[in-house]
Amino acid sequence: MRSSRSAALALAMVASFLLQAKPAFNPPAYYAAEKSIEVQGVNTIYLDQGSGKTVLFIHGFCGNAFNWSDVFFPLSKEFRVIVPDLPGYGKSACPGKQKHMMIWYADFLAEFLDRLGVEKAVVVGNSMGGSIAAWMAIRHPDKVEKLVLEDSAGTRGGMMGLLKGVAQMTPSPMIIPLLHVVFPVDPEKMRKTPVSEQKRVEVAEARYNSELAPCSSRAMKSSAVSLGQDLPEKQFGKIAAPTLIIWGDNDDLLEVKTAEKFHQKIPGSRVEIIQGGVHTPMQWKPEEFMKVLRAFISEN
Repeated sequence: MRSSRSAALALAMVASFLLQAKPAFNPPAYYAAEKSIEVQGVNTIYLDQGSGKTVLFIHGFCGNAFNWSDVFFPLSKEFRVIVPDLPGYGKSACPGKQKHMMIWYADFLAEFLDRLGVEKAVVVGNSMGGSIAAWMAIRHPDKVEKLVLEDSAGTRGGMMGLLKGVAQMTPSPMIIPLLHVVFPVDPEKMRKTPVSEQKRVEVAEARYNSELAPCSSRAMKSSAVSLGQDLPEKQFGKIAAPTLIIWGDNDDLLEVKTAEKFHQKIPGSRVEIIQGGVHTPMQWKPEEFMKVLRAFISEN
């Protein structure tokens, strides 16, 4: 037991050393004009373009605004499209210590919409963003006109339970080094991914290698624990907003059968499976994603 604690302490010390003396955060520019607003004391970067019905896109764990770059401009010709970087991710500042991050993010985004003068929005969440979107529909039903859960977290067991366990045991300075072990940035493999994914990684890596690394690690650890602990699944029956569940048929992180769990528990929901959509259909199959999203938004 003592040797295990000593090893953990040594790893934490190494990680702390690696996180010290980082340069200033200097990420590449986003694909649209960046705006900022302070919400709950956190400087939040977001993209906002178009007019008409508002669509709010929420990225997942390790995500940023580039997750939505393939669909941003086409959809902003028809709707007002808002894409925030969640606090602790992308180009937004870090939040303070939050115990229940998924719930806090949901409350944060409801206030964010208020600050932008948005009464209601079609709320679209991918992966971790889906868990946050579901919590918005549960806690702030007046803000969610329609709900779209795309390859969403929020149900018990599987990858989210494993993520929670690992995060609880891992000192926050080790989160980013561990992330690179589990999901190494392989240049050869990256060339085979959508350009939007390559750009997402570029921004994320700029953040991890900057002065923001320590606070980003804390936010990611809290997010990971909350993902496996604060499950909206327990309150799916409270979701009153019309709900569409989108899933990539070959999702390698959250199995496609997970979509049925959401469908069975969310009243009146329906499922659309996108062939070859992987875990982020809006990046891998943007045309198919936009087709089903447009159809859902236009329904009375």
